[in-house]
Amino acid sequence: MDLTRHYLGINFEVWETDQRWLWCVINPHRNGGAIGAATSENDAVRDACLSIDDILRACADIPITVDWEISLSNLERYLADCCDRIA
Repeated sequence: MDLTRHYLGINFEVWETDQRWLWCVINPHRNGGAIGAATSENDAVRDACLSIDDILRACADIPITVDWEISLSNLERYLADCCDRIA
């Protein structure tokens, strides 16, 4: 069984152990994430999705210019690599 689920572009895992359902979300924008336990699979999925909503809400507070600077830097590296391979 595949433990990985997806919600709003973020992966999370849900699994059963000792009559509990555990979930784990890794924050792709920062170091850290969230973990939790629930009594059912549906509750675990719901809790993980709520955690992702919180992560995305917190990321909305990051200035957009930082995201653009990172994207442009990645693009610059990619284009430089492409030009090096062509030359």
